[in-house]
Amino acid sequence: MVRSLLLAVLMLVTFSFAWQPSTEGSGKGLVIYKVDGDPADVMIALKGNLEAAQIILVSTTDPTAPLANNKNLFPDYKKLKIDYMQNFLVTSMTTLYKIVTNDPNAIVISPLVITIYQLEGDNKTYIVRTKPSLLLDGTKYPEAKAAVEELEDRIDKAIKSLM
Repeated sequence: MVRSLLLAVLMLVTFSFAWQPSTEGSGKGLVIYKVDGDPADVMIALKGNLEAAQIILVSTTDPTAPLANNKNLFPDYKKLKIDYMQNFLVTSMTTLYKIVTNDPNAIVISPLVITIYQLEGDNKTYIVRTKPSLLLDGTKYPEAKAAVEELEDRIDKAIKSLM
């Protein structure tokens, strides 16, 4: 009985993170994943995976806080229908070093933004990350672009390892 219960719990946890990459028509500068699960739980799991991938969480912010705090200026704020939204600002020491030593102008890319959100009435949690390597298309510093692409790959692996 206990063994069956443990197996059921393990299967529930495993299948609750069913990721589906999506473009949702938002443009090629964003990578969007969709997951079943509570956004607070997804945030905790993602934070652990990012740290395990040697990705530094610089800050966590609520990007909608200025709107919520100024409802007199934005009376239609509730039209956003957002239940939960958090931004992770992330970077990597090795990526920073490779960028600064090759193209100091490209440091504007760091930190990268990862957003976790859920809309009212939607049981999906969305994870969206920027794709800053697109900003370096055509650069004369391929080492800087390669460093950014490598960080993007590590972030994607951290997200996909939740599957």
